[in-house]
Amino acid sequence: MITSELDGARCTIILGPRFDFSCRSEFRAAYSKAPAGTAYWVDMSQVKYVDSAALGMLLLLRDHAGELSRITITGCHGQPDQVLKIANFHRIFRIE
Repeated sequence: MITSELDGARCTIILGPRFDFSCRSEFRAAYSKAPAGTAYWVDMSQVKYVDSAALGMLLLLRDHAGELSRITITGCHGQPDQVLKIANFHRIFRIE
């Protein structure tokens, strides 16, 4: 399950325990309603598993947000953290 909270110019997307292909529609809906110039925070503190589709979805969020928008991935640990490191996502996203 994915939830999102829009607070001014910040959209926080909270992901459930699995971030995989089955989440694509929910994830897209979570960020699509935010206005241009929004800063995105992706909370992965509950995520225990990600797959390659999840990486693709994060890249789609980056495309949607544009180069000037800031995307921060927070709470990443375990398998998801390892996958993001192997994919060198720290070079294109801010990971806290």
